[in-house]
Amino acid sequence: ACAWRRPDLLFVVPRPRRIVPWTAALRRMQRVTRWVDPTYLRNRLVCISLSQSSFIGEEFQTDPSGLPPVFPRDQCERWDVDALRGAAAQHPHQRGLWIFPGALSPDACADITSAVERLTGGHRVQGEQGVPVRAAAEKPPPAAPPAEEAAWEWLSYGHARWMVPLQPAGGVCDAFARGPLSELHSHGCTDARSWPSLGSLGCGGGEALRALEGLPASAMADGFRGRPPLFLQLQRLQRGASIGAHVDQHQQGGRAIMTAVVSGGGSDVRVGGVSFRVATGDVYALEGAARDSVDHEVYHGDEDRLSVTIRYGGRGDEDPYPYPR
Repeated sequence: ACAWRRPDLLFVVPRPRRIVPWTAALRRMQRVTRWVDPTYLRNRLVCISLSQSSFIGEEFQTDPSGLPPVFPRDQCERWDVDALRGAAAQHPHQRGLWIFPGALSPDACADITSAVERLTGGHRVQGEQGVPVRAAAEKPPPAAPPAEEAAWEWLSYGHARWMVPLQPAGGVCDAFARGPLSELHSHGCTDARSWPSLGSLGCGGGEALRALEGLPASAMADGFRGRPPLFLQLQRLQRGASIGAHVDQHQQGGRAIMTAVVSGGGSDVRVGGVSFRVATGDVYALEGAARDSVDHEVYHGDEDRLSVTIRYGGRGDEDPYPYPR
């Protein structure tokens, strides 16, 4: 405002006020209100503190591990995936990085969400409120498989992150379950043969997940045709939390990986030097160089996120993973 001062008078001439579109005003309000959400704020602060070693490593280059460098977020190539809705596409430069925006319908996402709630007994968590922690597998696991469980509780893995495993619809490979999977800490080193099976999961959620399991072989055939599904991972990530930069384990992580965002989308993902935004219903996948040669991470979102990750094996004699058949 402009003002002229006199001893007895103050005149104020207001400037015209710029009208802000309601959508922009809503986004601004959301950015402000998330900082008064104690859960979001706590998770952001914890994840920032846990990532300080990465920042120091970028600055001083003292990490001798030989892992790929972490790309600064603001220096990544931005992939505009909104224009790709309705079909799967591979990134033109980062080979092996796939995106299928809107692969899951809203009804399929709702059915999967309901099925996950039933499977976990209303989102029960191992080690909390009297829920026991499931025992690790015997070492070595016995030849006789244990009974398949009908339900499984979430297991805390990392900060504000929980996971539940599933066998693929055709069952888990016995040798894989008794070998590398029995050392998989994200699922408590449990016997994978006891995990609930996708083939036994009923209702619409089970149907949607079985269709999702077969999706990449047709939609992303160049990277996924001929790869058997190894196992599934349901994941919850609380708002404000993130999944740090990493390359998945070679022995347990599969040769190709697909993730579907079931609820709470609206967060950024980085794969190597490429970043992109995913929404509810979107599917993205890694194989080849995008899986093995560069790291990836999931940045924090404003909502609690539910996702499904499916890991796939090799292509027969070309890449006999996890074991020659």
